[in-house]
Amino acid sequence: MFVKRFTLTLLFALSFLPATSLQANNNSIEQSVVLLTNYQQVPDWQSPWKMTFTSSGTGTGFLIHNDWILTNAHVVSNSRLLLVNKLSSPEPFIADVIAIAHDSDLAILRVRDTTFYEGLVPLTLGKMPVLQSRVRTYGYPVGGRTISRTEGVVSRVEFGTYVHSGVDSHLIIQTDSAINPGNSGGPVVQDGAVVGVAFQSNPGLNDVGYLIPVQLVQRFLNDIEDGTYNGVPEIGIQTSALLNRHHRQFLKMPSDVGGVLVDHVVRRTAAEGKLFPGDVLIEVEGVPVDQAGNVEYEGHRVGFHILAENKQVDETMTFKVWRNEQFEYVTILLAPPPYSEEIRLSYDVLPQYVIVGGLVFAPLNRNYLQSTQNTPALLYEHLFREVEMPGSRRDQTVVLIRVLPAPVNTGYANLRNFIVDKVNGVKIQSLEHLKSVIKETPAEANYFVFESEWNPTLVVLKRSDVLQQHDLILQRYGIPQGERL
Repeated sequence: MFVKRFTLTLLFALSFLPATSLQANNNSIEQSVVLLTNYQQVPDWQSPWKMTFTSSGTGTGFLIHNDWILTNAHVVSNSRLLLVNKLSSPEPFIADVIAIAHDSDLAILRVRDTTFYEGLVPLTLGKMPVLQSRVRTYGYPVGGRTISRTEGVVSRVEFGTYVHSGVDSHLIIQTDSAINPGNSGGPVVQDGAVVGVAFQSNPGLNDVGYLIPVQLVQRFLNDIEDGTYNGVPEIGIQTSALLNRHHRQFLKMPSDVGGVLVDHVVRRTAAEGKLFPGDVLIEVEGVPVDQAGNVEYEGHRVGFHILAENKQVDETMTFKVWRNEQFEYVTILLAPPPYSEEIRLSYDVLPQYVIVGGLVFAPLNRNYLQSTQNTPALLYEHLFREVEMPGSRRDQTVVLIRVLPAPVNTGYANLRNFIVDKVNGVKIQSLEHLKSVIKETPAEANYFVFESEWNPTLVVLKRSDVLQQHDLILQRYGIPQGERL
């Protein structure tokens, strides 16, 4: 009885609201939310000269200004054909990706036929929503052809891993508004303005979805103004909380400041030579850092890294640090994270490889790791070598990924995941370097000798046989070219 009475009262109250204007606003938003169909093709990382079969997937996008459609990078990656459908017309339109950010899972599209934009109104970008406020998500979930709307509340704001790249952590907003496959790239709206972009969910939790905050979207748009995407900059440090008062007293810190301890500075990052292990970060860009490493941002307590996320590559950032029992100010020039091509999942690029006497060499990266058995040696080289032995990481770790059986390589047919340390005594720094060492080996050397720190077995090929059989091996296995660099 109570439920029925409440419903009648609510309907009565709504009858006094300006329904036509609300309906018009919702219709305007829905008209600008589009269905994306991506016909994609990805490389075969075990046979890097090949491509896999074409597959298709769907997602959502929305018009933001002029002729730009915003969506997720993972919706449009590895595209061979990209189609866009708007609500007012069943006709699909062809679109092109004009900017993409794999590190923050965002992309901009443009439809080729300008008649597509007739009747569409760009959505405006809003601001960070507050906790427990309501939001509405628009999209085309589970491949549906009609638009879906779900509502929920903002339940958490924190840093989290973006699944698309596999390693990048940025600010995310959690909501219980349903975000399902196909919703990706759709707008999350509050008070008529976009406050985020739906992009991933947690399959282990019910009714939990995540959106990219509008601040990261605006950073992306600012980044591509010059026609080039430089990426989200990274400071390059690892820190730990300073919650223990005895630890703070040991460092002789003033009792009226917060701060977190710098544990490690990553080589080749913006912080190298500027910040050092043992420094305590007191302020970042004039904003106090608490003992847990959080700062006040848009009404939320989040990690201090957010202050770097809103900046661009080659902009400066200033830190107030406690060092040698006194305050100092340090300014760094922000840069992209090092080794990003190997550490992140790669999209929209073809794999590199070099074939020598039927031995297929490729750089170790995250895509290859996902395609093969993760041996301890591969994982160590990819993730831990630089941490345990700073300065020892090569520009690329080169791996013998497979062998194309031929007379020149008899006995090595089953060799896999052989990490190359040296060729003819020369320490290999990259796949390009391996190629140059092979090319510059004098004829009198007679052999190519490959060594690995992880495998006591030497791999030995006769130089003359390698040169003689090269083209025949490529022809036998239907490989159009012996290298891609």
